Amino acid sequence: MDSWDIKSNNVFDRRYLNAIKKWWIDIDKINFVIVLGIIIFGLMMTASSGSAIAKRINVDKFFFLKKQMFFAMIALCLLVIISFLDGEKIKIFSLIGLGGSIIFLLLVLLFGSEAKGARRWISLGGFTLQPSEFTKTFFVVFNAFLLQKFYHEKAHIKYGVSAGLYFVIVALLILQPDFGMTLIFTALWAVQLFLSGLPLFSISLLGVIAAVGGIGAYLVFPHIRDRISKFTDSGEKNYQVERSLDAFVNGSFFGEGPGNGVVKKFIPDAHTDFVFAVVGEEYGIFSCAMIIIVFAYLITRIVKRALEEEDLFTYLALCGLMMQFTMQVIVNVGVSLRLFPTKGMTLPFISYGGSSMMSMAICFGLILAFTKRKYHKDVDYGNIKLM
Repeated sequence: MDSWDIKSNNVFDRRYLNAIKKWWIDIDKINFVIVLGIIIFGLMMTASSGSAIAKRINVDKFFFLKKQMFFAMIALCLLVIISFLDGEKIKIFSLIGLGGSIIFLLLVLLFGSEAKGARRWISLGGFTLQPSEFTKTFFVVFNAFLLQKFYHEKAHIKYGVSAGLYFVIVALLILQPDFGMTLIFTALWAVQLFLSGLPLFSISLLGVIAAVGGIGAYLVFPHIRDRISKFTDSGEKNYQVERSLDAFVNGSFFGEGPGNGVVKKFIPDAHTDFVFAVVGEEYGIFSCAMIIIVFAYLITRIVKRALEEEDLFTYLALCGLMMQFTMQVIVNVGVSLRLFPTKGMTLPFISYGGSSMMSMAICFGLILAFTKRKYHKDVDYGNIKLM
C-alpha cells in the first residue's frame, strides 16, 4: 500500500470517527440509555417467560431468548443508523418506508397467514412480519410532511391529501380485518390534524363517525362482539385476562422472584401481549410502577422537546411518534389490568417479537433523530467544532 492509500484511509477513518463523535454530542443520551436499559430488561423477561412457552411447544428452553437477542441486535443497529438521519433524509426514508409498507399490506391480503378469520401476518425469509406495525411509524412521519407541505394551501387541499393517504391505509386494514389497528391509526391521524390547526368541531365530527363505525363493526363482526362482551362481563370470561389479574395478586408488592412466576405456564401470549403480567408476578407491583414511571419520564422528555420545536414538520412528526409509543404502552398495560378489551399489542422493547422490536426501533430511531441538538457548526477532520 503506497503513501496515498494510507493517507486516504486515515482521512476516511478520521471522518468516520468524527461522525460518531458528532452523533454522540448531538444525541439525547438520556433517552438512548433508557431505551438500552429497557431492551436489556426485555431480554430478561423473554428468558423468563419464553422458557415456559418453549417447554410447552417442545423446543429448546432458550429458543425465544436466542431469537429475541438476534432481533435486539438488529433493532439496536437500526435505531442507531436511523438516528443519524437529518430532516430531509427522514422525509425520503419515510416515503420509501410507507410505500414498502403499503405494498406489504397488499401482499398480506393475497398471501398472508390466516388466523381467527383475519390476515395480518406474512412469512418472509423464515420470519413472520406484521406490516401494519411498520406502517404506523412511516404514516405519522409522512403525514406530518404532507401537513407541512400544504400548510399554506386551502384547508380542503391540505386535509384532503392527508385524508386520501389515511383512507388508503385504513381500507387495507379493514380488509384484513384489523379494527384495533384501524382505531389506532384514526387516533394518530386525528391528533396530527388537531395539532396542525383542524378545528375542534371537525375533530369531534370525526370522532362521531369513528364511533358509528365502531358500532357497525360490533354488530357485523362476531369476534369484535365477543371481545367487547368478555370485557363488559356480558359474555364468557376472558381466560388470559383473568390469569393476568391473578398474576398481579400473586406477585403482590415485591413479586415471587425472577423465574418463579406461574402465569407464563397458563397464558399462551405471556411472552408477548401479557408480558406485563409476568413482570407483575415475578417482580411485583412496585417494579411494574417503576416501569410505568420510566416510560412516563421518557414520554415527558419527548413532549418537552416537541414543544420547543419551531419547525412544523418536526413538531407534528415528534407528536405522532410520541403518541404511537404512548398508546402502545397504555393499551398493553391496560389490557393486562383489564382496563381495555383485549388487543394484540406488545409492550415496547419488552415483549417478545421481531416485528414489534424492529418497528419500535424505527420509531425511536426517528425520535432520536428529531431530538438531536446541533451543538457543532461543522465537521472537521481533527475534532468537533463547538459553538
